[in-house]
Amino acid sequence: MTDNKKKLTLSLFLLIMLTDFGESLSSFLFKKGVISTEIFPLSIEHIFHFAIVNIGSLLIWLGVLTYLFNFFLWMRVLSRLDLSVAVPVGSTSYIMVPLAAFLFLHETVTPLRWIGIFTIILGIYFVSRSKTTDDGTKVPEAS
Repeated sequence: MTDNKKKLTLSLFLLIMLTDFGESLSSFLFKKGVISTEIFPLSIEHIFHFAIVNIGSLLIWLGVLTYLFNFFLWMRVLSRLDLSVAVPVGSTSYIMVPLAAFLFLHETVTPLRWIGIFTIILGIYFVSRSKTTDDGTKVPEAS
């Protein structure tokens, strides 16, 4: 592997943020699509009816298309960056999803969950500040 493949550049970071936004948006669209049909399977017998009703949902199809587009963006990220860096830095969807759920779906996000989200932000910061040595081991960068 060349050294460029292992560096988290600004453009790669922004691409990861775009994939996280896409992942969050598709989850949001799936949720809105499912709750708009007001059909929730309570048993295995209701799943077929649930699938038939929801397959016609525009929101669910927009979620599928967003998810598919996001898949190709993520493949681009993985072709240029180590998995051990890409996935932790890509954890911003764990921040975006609760924020979108709170703002647009009026879901409750408890203080303990906000503490967990802040901890994820710290982890993303530390992973993004690391670099890879020639032998492939991670070492923290000097500030």
